[in-house]
Amino acid sequence: MNRRHTWSVPLLLLAFAAGLAGALEPEPRGGTATRNADVLAAELARERGDCRGSAEAYVKASRATRDPRIARRATDVALECAHLPAAWQAASRWRELDPENVDALRAAGLVALELWRIDEARALFRDLLAKPDVEPDRALGELLPLVAEGDHVHAAWLAFGGIVDRRAVSADTLLALARLAAAADDFGGARQVLGQLPAGELQPGTAAAVARLRARLAAAEGEPGAEAALESARQAARADPGEHAFAVAETLVDLDRAEEAHRELERLQGDPANAAEAGRRLALLALGSGDFAEAQQRFGARLQQGEGAAEALFYLGVIAERRGSKDLALQSYQRLAEAGAGLLPRARAASLLIERGERARALALLDEFGKSNRDAAIDVAVARGQLLADADDFDAALGAISEALARHPEHPNLLYQRAMLLERAGRTREAVKAFEALLKARPEDATVQNALGYTLADRRQQLARAEQLIRKAVAARPDNAAFLDSLGWVLYRRGDARAATPLLERAWRLSQEAEIAAHWGEVLWVSGSQSEARTVWARALARAPDSAPLRATIERFTGKPVPAATVAPVAAPAQ
Repeated sequence: MNRRHTWSVPLLLLAFAAGLAGALEPEPRGGTATRNADVLAAELARERGDCRGSAEAYVKASRATRDPRIARRATDVALECAHLPAAWQAASRWRELDPENVDALRAAGLVALELWRIDEARALFRDLLAKPDVEPDRALGELLPLVAEGDHVHAAWLAFGGIVDRRAVSADTLLALARLAAAADDFGGARQVLGQLPAGELQPGTAAAVARLRARLAAAEGEPGAEAALESARQAARADPGEHAFAVAETLVDLDRAEEAHRELERLQGDPANAAEAGRRLALLALGSGDFAEAQQRFGARLQQGEGAAEALFYLGVIAERRGSKDLALQSYQRLAEAGAGLLPRARAASLLIERGERARALALLDEFGKSNRDAAIDVAVARGQLLADADDFDAALGAISEALARHPEHPNLLYQRAMLLERAGRTREAVKAFEALLKARPEDATVQNALGYTLADRRQQLARAEQLIRKAVAARPDNAAFLDSLGWVLYRRGDARAATPLLERAWRLSQEAEIAAHWGEVLWVSGSQSEARTVWARALARAPDSAPLRATIERFTGKPVPAATVAPVAAPAQ
């Protein structure tokens, strides 16, 4: 889990909708012809599906003209094509040609975040907020939610955390900044921002949202913060019962109090206004707790009632797959794919098809989605690579990533996936070299620090350096479950099981990932707490019965194979 972080397709596909309408400014002799030829080449490349060629031709066109609209269009196309180096060149040119344009500053800043150019992003956004015609609250109200999701969130916190004048912005902006800090796994930073909220009375909606965030931060402390978390959750529900009706239930789930969460959701189900959503959450809670019978019954009822039918069908497929009814699971996923569902059900269907020996059909499922969803090109390439790797065809998997890199040069997700695949293939030296190259390009990127450190630690190589890298990652994102797990794991590898145990326990509490449970249980076992290790493994196995790392760890220490689930086959989902 620690190494399997991925960058998602950029959320920064900015809808600039530039277009090329309107008269172009006069240029020196030959300039217009050159520019028009480059623009034509760019559009022709785009029409024939050569996205990289189109982006690069537009960048060339932007350099041959002083018309900022060409640079704007170049930025738009490069982002659409996930060609980040071209996007940076185009956005920089746009800003050069139109330095007072707020959209140009914003575009350049967002691309800088994607490329981990933190200093430049910070300077660009500082310039944007200082513009006399820019209202900081409004600008931040648009920007902060945009960057508070996805894989650039830590870069965004590093950029915005130090440039926002917290004394001069509204409570809503401070709340958005605190949410960004929390999303970047810096809960201390989030608490600090919340502590700077104005002393005056907050609007009810803002007060409720603040209380809900405080509940989440307190719940992350586990039992020591439980009462404070629940009290904050109750405050949120009282202040805004429409928006935060489920705050207490969510907090109980965060605290791993499944039975209490179940009772709270059943209470909410008695309220007609909350009944449907409470039923949905009860189904998800049952699935997360490993109670497949209850989860199946609840999702089946939702499917029959037409409530969230696509989601219900997907999870019925997951339940069928986990119970061994793979043909039934495949039917569910394929129905979703035929109905136009996203990549996830297609990827699960493709995995089952490959297992059946139908590789061409499996890959076609992914390729069809990529052709009709250009903005998902990176995710499709990653899914294809992982699918082939899961089938132990690492050469084909690496080939898929190399082909994608040819279309989307230097894309960080693809470079990261390549390093991951090299490690999975047992080509550790090449994997380390690939991670080192990423780290050189992104020296402050905690995700890369963690990935390299974990790879070294797991292979028992350069343990001192591995610990140093992981500690830097944890210092940057102190509440990241994967990084805490890595730190615990490297300490265990270095012979300090006692120091490793609380780190692994906290990592499990934050994420409840199966591989973290495998690590925590192993450390407990070798420390003499075999009974506690069995309990940890059993809870994790109920949640993720198909986790290969977890099952392998249990079998290695107990000396017994982990039995498959002994439950009746799943009934066909209702039509």
